[in-house]
Amino acid sequence: MKKLYISADIEGIWGNGAFAHTAKNGTEYEEYRTNMISEVNLLIDKLFTAGAEEVVVNDGHGNMDNLSASRLDPRACMVVSNGAYKEYGMMEGLDDTFDGVCFVGYHCRSNTRGVMAHTIWGTLVRSIRVDGEEMGESGINARLAWEYGVPIVLISGDDLLKEQLKEELPMPFAYVETKRAISSQCALSCSWQMLEERYERAVSSMEAHCGQAPVYAKKPHCVDITFHHERNADFVSRMDGVTRISDCTVRIQKDSYDEVYRYLRFVIKISNAFAA
Repeated sequence: MKKLYISADIEGIWGNGAFAHTAKNGTEYEEYRTNMISEVNLLIDKLFTAGAEEVVVNDGHGNMDNLSASRLDPRACMVVSNGAYKEYGMMEGLDDTFDGVCFVGYHCRSNTRGVMAHTIWGTLVRSIRVDGEEMGESGINARLAWEYGVPIVLISGDDLLKEQLKEELPMPFAYVETKRAISSQCALSCSWQMLEERYERAVSSMEAHCGQAPVYAKKPHCVDITFHHERNADFVSRMDGVTRISDCTVRIQKDSYDEVYRYLRFVIKISNAFAA
């Protein structure tokens, strides 16, 4: 695999265990942001060592400005922008020229037991269903890559995410367990040495087990977004192409996954465009 894409989140990163570690107003944010940068650099190094020629990194957490270009491995390229200007959000910069996608620091979906589990925007969104199936960020983002014909080749996060992915991603991929969930706000991280070894093994196995592009034909898709609060569903139901189907749930239907993915992210962003 010569050209690889990394979508990086922070909640599933090694050493991070609570939202106080991952919010910019948290007193420990800079330390745990450093964990994110270090783990992304660890993967970049393993990918280039294994023969990659190009690696593109996209920051997928919060405002998507946690990674620092000056602190990233100098061999990697980076998508640089505030998240509000990324039409594809966590998947900005991906296209059909890539050989594989890596999800780093990912987490379980909303209202499940994983460390800092949520879906896209935890304080706004209760659940997201894609074609009737509830999905977390891994499943939602993977389907965009699949429509482009690009496989998911590696995912890292806690032990419960690995189990949850059996429901969301039927395709084979390498998995790096960064920590074990004790509760949603407490984790047992592995040692950094163990993390390095796990990435080494995972990257080594990618070519053999994960190289086949998935079959995911371009076709119409339906996404249901359930908000925590009625006011958010009411607000976005005024938008073209958004149908309200219950007090807190709206539906989007588009002719391709690319279209429904972009509109999903826009609708969620707009849902909070008023005073609390």
